[in-house]
Amino acid sequence: MKHTFKFKLFGSNVHMFSEEEMGIVVEKESHVVCVYATDEKHQNILCAIPLCHPKFLSGAEYTVDFCDNGQAKVCVADIQIIIDFSKKKCANNKSIKCYGSDCWGDDVQIEWNEANC
Repeated sequence: MKHTFKFKLFGSNVHMFSEEEMGIVVEKESHVVCVYATDEKHQNILCAIPLCHPKFLSGAEYTVDFCDNGQAKVCVADIQIIIDFSKKKCANNKSIKCYGSDCWGDDVQIEWNEANC
């Protein structure tokens, strides 16, 4: 299922989506926009991908798409992120550092050309 949204000036700074056992949280803080892979109830963070300062994504539309193969894709502006929940890995097309949690371990990042959704 595909979800789209924009951060609004007076709206929520957190958008949460889930499908089956996969969860995605996109959070806009004062200094960074971050994408989190979570469990379906958003109780455990599995990995985190800090994107950039919110001013660089002001007004941009975000897309969160859950694929049939246990993966999710998050897109905003020219940034694309693929999170593979079954393999506990993630990739992006901009060489943004992905951080794993205790649940997934430190080694979560794969090269963009290895990912597909």
